[in-house]
Amino acid sequence: MDLDGTLIDTDERLSPGVIEAVSRAAARVPVAIASGREPGDVARYARQLGLTTPQISDNGARILDPADNSTIEAHLMDETDARSITAGLDARGMRFFAVDGWNLKRTIPEIEAWEITVIAASTQDRDAPTDFQEATVRAAMELASDQVAAILSVGADGNRWYVNYTRRGVDKGTGLRSWAERVGVSLDGVVFVGDSLNDVEAFAVAGIPVAMGSASDEVAAAAQERVGDVREDGVVQAIERFVAPTGRLF
Repeated sequence: MDLDGTLIDTDERLSPGVIEAVSRAAARVPVAIASGREPGDVARYARQLGLTTPQISDNGARILDPADNSTIEAHLMDETDARSITAGLDARGMRFFAVDGWNLKRTIPEIEAWEITVIAASTQDRDAPTDFQEATVRAAMELASDQVAAILSVGADGNRWYVNYTRRGVDKGTGLRSWAERVGVSLDGVVFVGDSLNDVEAFAVAGIPVAMGSASDEVAAAAQERVGDVREDGVVQAIERFVAPTGRLF
């Protein structure tokens, strides 16, 4: 499951219904968050949901253990590429975060090890018109290279646009493949629920890709099924339909 706009709302809250349904599903099958967020956030929400299997953060570039905040697998960008992208974003006046090791960094001087798995950027003005935000982050995609991929995503409110940079060939789809292999499940039986552009790669490899009600037409077209939005507890609907119906024993 994606995190923003899927599991949590714009106030970053898990609803009681989502907590109950995810816990019910996790008692039957391996369950994971797959997010563009940093590992600390993914691990924290996983613990709140009682999830103990490996989780996916950094837009697919990291597999982590939420129990002890350890990294199981990470795909690092080349330092030269990471320096070039952060410098380019800084020159454009864009705000960004970079995950350096396990740590979230928001400015170039803060970055120490340059063990970068993901860089996510947006406009400085969170209240800027949506069209301006989209145009700005799309233009920043040109900072990608033969070694770095740029993938778009949209915030839970549908207005905030981001561009996510990872090592080329690394995305939520590759993260999902690695996760499935590690927990010993077939991708054909995986239900993946998401709402944004950076979920499309995971939709392509999951057996049952499910779009949230807030998903754009482009994202919904990449899925096979659709449920309600985060305000309607769409994740609960997906779990009821495809994973762990209430009252059914396995």
